[in-house]
Amino acid sequence: MRFSFITSLNRLRGAKIVDPEIERAEQLFVAPPFTPEVADAVRPIATRFPIRADEPSRRLVQASANGMSEREYEALAPLFRALPKPQRVLEIGPGIGRSVVYFQKKGVWDEQAEVHLYDANGATTKYKSKYFSRPPQWPDISSFCGSLPVLKHFLDHNHIRNYRMLDAAELPLGRLPGPYDLIYGFFSIGFHWSVEFYLDDLEKLLGERGVLVCTLSKHFRPFARLENLAVRIVPCREIKKKAAPLLLLVLSKRGLPEVGMSLGQAFRGSPR
Repeated sequence: MRFSFITSLNRLRGAKIVDPEIERAEQLFVAPPFTPEVADAVRPIATRFPIRADEPSRRLVQASANGMSEREYEALAPLFRALPKPQRVLEIGPGIGRSVVYFQKKGVWDEQAEVHLYDANGATTKYKSKYFSRPPQWPDISSFCGSLPVLKHFLDHNHIRNYRMLDAAELPLGRLPGPYDLIYGFFSIGFHWSVEFYLDDLEKLLGERGVLVCTLSKHFRPFARLENLAVRIVPCREIKKKAAPLLLLVLSKRGLPEVGMSLGQAFRGSPR
């Protein structure tokens, strides 16, 4: 009940909860008109906002999508500059595709790169803390809240062509066609569901010099298996007013550039 109350309160506040600075973000991601079908698909993803089939909702989603993507890009830019451009990319939980549009237009990868987007059709969200360490196991995909047709509509509207959508209802995570040079998930693995739960599958999919990036939630605690990986923690500004910075987990099987903080610096008492 507490989570439902907070979600409802955020939706009542709408645009008032976000930093007005997002209006100044580079508008690389362009939202299409919000028809009733689009609004219905976006509502479970954009849980902070009272989404309707109207222009104010479209503008709010576009501004917040660009604002958050800009801040993620700024936080990770030193990492991207220090590494070769990825040729094979996997995003887990792309939602409406804001990150793939923004990152591709910023040149994180070239247009000829192979980009895979892993999501599934879903009408509800399972974001409660009780699911963090024990998310539903495949073939139960009830934790997904995307819409593959609407994702395609948003990507086509932004003239993104070099992508392949992979339906989680048909493929478990561990059977995706890796290896990948870059795997990332913002507000999916790591944030709503513990990255520890998926680490076996993610290690199989990650190339020997590949990098994984995900947003961490307040429920995250360092765990023993991270000691066998190269790990950095990168702060990322939030778009919510007066909110503490988010933390991005960056890990690799090999070494990483000295970006952000070590695990021990970010989480006092951690061995690394």
